[in-house]
Amino acid sequence: MAALAAPELTIVQLIYFQFAGVPIALNSSNSSIDFGGVTYLGAAGLGSVSPIDDGPGEVRGLQLTMSGVSTEAIALALADSSIVQGAPLTIRLAIMDGGTVLDAPIDWGGRVDTLSIEEDGDTCTITVTAESSAVDLLRGNALTTSNADQQYLYPGDRAFEFVVSQANVPIVWPTKQYYIDSR
Repeated sequence: MAALAAPELTIVQLIYFQFAGVPIALNSSNSSIDFGGVTYLGAAGLGSVSPIDDGPGEVRGLQLTMSGVSTEAIALALADSSIVQGAPLTIRLAIMDGGTVLDAPIDWGGRVDTLSIEEDGDTCTITVTAESSAVDLLRGNALTTSNADQQYLYPGDRAFEFVVSQANVPIVWPTKQYYIDSR
């Protein structure tokens, strides 16, 4: 709270691509930042992140662009798409005090969708599109509350065994008088 109330506040975006075998961690400053056991390399001025819009309504993704890319990153982009597509992507908003991260809550989370390369002879630009993890909430669940699905999840559990036979069967509760008379 003291850092937020200070006259000057340094905020840095920490971007973590969790690619299989080759995670990439970048930040929006000029220097490397250590947070949570990960070193985020400074990439200020080399790329951009589209604005994060988490308002109500449509679930929107992000587009991240980076120019002046190294040959290792180009090799990753050219590699098998299964390495890239579906890889978790986390963007944190780090509150800094000097070179120390005070707090870095998650600002956006999702999965990488596509990765494309554009070359113009001298420079190379990689563009990544990602979909928000909120998209998973819009996908339905294939399982139902049936005995077959319950046996699939928990073999031997008989919780839903009689659901079908009890459907649409009226349940008659005794009246208050029944309990008074039975004393």
